Amino acid sequence: MTSHPDFICIGAQKAATSWLYNAFRWVPGIFLPALKELHYFSQVHCEDAAQYAPKQRRRRIDQFRAYHLANKKRNAYQEMVLRQLDHLDTETVDDDWYRGIFEFANPNDICGEICPSYMTMNMRGIRHLFQMNPLVRIIVIVRDPVDRAWSHIRMLAKAEHLDVDIDKLAKRRTPLTPYINYTDYASSIPRWQHLTMPDRFKILTYDQVASDPRAVFDEVARFIGLPEAQPTDDLSKGVFTGSQSEMPDALRKRLLKQLAPQYEYLETVFPDLVPQWLARHRS
Repeated sequence: MTSHPDFICIGAQKAATSWLYNAFRWVPGIFLPALKELHYFSQVHCEDAAQYAPKQRRRRIDQFRAYHLANKKRNAYQEMVLRQLDHLDTETVDDDWYRGIFEFANPNDICGEICPSYMTMNMRGIRHLFQMNPLVRIIVIVRDPVDRAWSHIRMLAKAEHLDVDIDKLAKRRTPLTPYINYTDYASSIPRWQHLTMPDRFKILTYDQVASDPRAVFDEVARFIGLPEAQPTDDLSKGVFTGSQSEMPDALRKRLLKQLAPQYEYLETVFPDLVPQWLARHRS
């Protein structure tokens, strides 16, 4: 029985990872945990994640548990989800805890996890993952750096417990660092590629998902080893699309300046696409 993931999508945050999770969540032959993001390796190896990961996991466990317990006529799947939540519901996490979640899979399932916090993880965390499964396949979805950061800022600005002032960001009164960490493709992607076999590393773009979601589904299915997989839902449905409020020009300029190294790096990977991104922002 599998006790580790066969593939992991490491991000980027705000780059269609929820779409990917929902696209494959119900596909026969694939197992994804009931919680999209387990944050295990980040929690163990990154100081900031050690603070937020348990809280995020606790919040999601409580939400999912309440939802399924409210149904008095639960089916076998819902009972299995509740057992998963019981397994996840612990203060102490270790390799046995992480492996245990994949033991809920069927014997021949391809197991995966989707967790955007892994993308910026340090080398210790990446090595830890590859010790668990040296053959794990890695998926990255990149998004136009400015668009990704703007989506991240809007998401955080809506959080009641955070004090995110977009006007102050635009007027240079607040550092942008907390909002662009997950856009550090130039450092993060080569770090992951260093330990991943070339044929087990896949880079996709948010643009591909937006323009042809079925083609992306098929490409991912082939990559993880299930080429005959068929979607079980409408792949064109947006996931957590959020409001499309206009970005202040001053903030766009700040982001373009600070994210210039990311565009330079991504242009080596997507030489036709990146100039289109930059032209749109500069216009």
